[in-house]
Amino acid sequence: MSAGFSRVASSAVAAGWDPEEVAAALVELADHLMLGMIANRELAIDLQKLGKR
Repeated sequence: MSAGFSRVASSAVAAGWDPEEVAAALVELADHLMLGMIANRELAIDLQKLGKR
């Protein structure tokens, strides 16, 4: 995973992004991924509860 992460960061820097911008964007992407996973889990729980009625 580290190698892929480094490739994405290097590609962004090569495309003209500042390293700090790249780091901030990757943190934000990870945060959004986690929030989406939490929302999907909560939705699955809610749907399961509705199915048991």
